[in-house]
Amino acid sequence: MSGPRQFAVLQKDSASPTAEQLKRAFRSFSNLTDADAVRLAVGAHGILLRHTDGDASRAFQQALQAEGIGAVVVAEDELPKLPEGRSLQRLGISPRAFTVYDLLGRPTAIDWADVTLVAAAAVRHFEMGRTETERTVLRFNPLVGIWPKKIKESGRTVESGTLLLLEIILAGRTTRYQIDAARFPFNYVIDQPGLSPAEKFVWLVREICRDATRAILNRGALGLLGGQATVPEYANRQMLTDEMIWLLWQEAHKHRAGHA
Repeated sequence: MSGPRQFAVLQKDSASPTAEQLKRAFRSFSNLTDADAVRLAVGAHGILLRHTDGDASRAFQQALQAEGIGAVVVAEDELPKLPEGRSLQRLGISPRAFTVYDLLGRPTAIDWADVTLVAAAAVRHFEMGRTETERTVLRFNPLVGIWPKKIKESGRTVESGTLLLLEIILAGRTTRYQIDAARFPFNYVIDQPGLSPAEKFVWLVREICRDATRAILNRGALGLLGGQATVPEYANRQMLTDEMIWLLWQEAHKHRAGHA
């Protein structure tokens, strides 16, 4: 038995709300703070609220609209579904197509016109680790006197960093390729050992965006294509995923409106 239907609140256009607009809108909700407004203004790109009931989503939409923020309520089950990602370990680029290789090295050429969406991001990443230290303490024993004893101590650490991610979705939304710059062998596509992985990543994103002229570009890909030197940062991977879903929804919405 399925539960109550859930909804999301989406921006109508690409103009992101400001922190001040969201702070005023949030005053109608006891569970939302100014800090939440700042985080949403910085981190959200298209989808402003997810997985809530109809009454709460409509109340949030109305509060946003009172601040001049165009918003729409969409059922969660009506949002575009992203296919499972396939990690790319090798690709090739030519003016007519880009070529992907499977684990056995077999190539598949894909026409640039079949690239629906390109998204690039520097995603914050947190990783748990363990540390072990050893120290010597002096112990007293009535039989042998003072003697040294080694004690091992372990602890947990949290390491943070960023992952440079590239996402490519093909026409029909059944195929999705992913590249993690830290694990991708760039030497197959760019033979510049003097460049850092980040510089190679920026080069690759720009080359793909220049050739995939029909593709939807997220703000990261747009920024790099426009000459931005660094990859825009996302607080987590879900925010990148939500932006991709919103971009696909927006494109489908425009297509439906054009045929209405």
